[in-house]
Amino acid sequence: MKNELSIPELEKLKVMTEAFERKTLCETAVGKISGGFAVADMFNYDDDYIDIELKWGIQNECEDNIHTERYKINRRKPLDEWEYEDA
Repeated sequence: MKNELSIPELEKLKVMTEAFERKTLCETAVGKISGGFAVADMFNYDDDYIDIELKWGIQNECEDNIHTERYKINRRKPLDEWEYEDA
């Protein structure tokens, strides 16, 4: 059975995904291009891990270039030690 995410976990996840999106926009430079985007979403979780999908790229009338990456967060670690790990 899956343990529901707690309020502190949800709050931490919100902060982490927003920061991950901003970091991705800067590191990939898609934030400087019309149609550039980065979106990080939780798509699954269990008692041990939260699964995150990061989509980023450029999508406009001239270009349709989207990258998808998957990461996980270890729920067993204390909240202040949460970090993205490769899935």
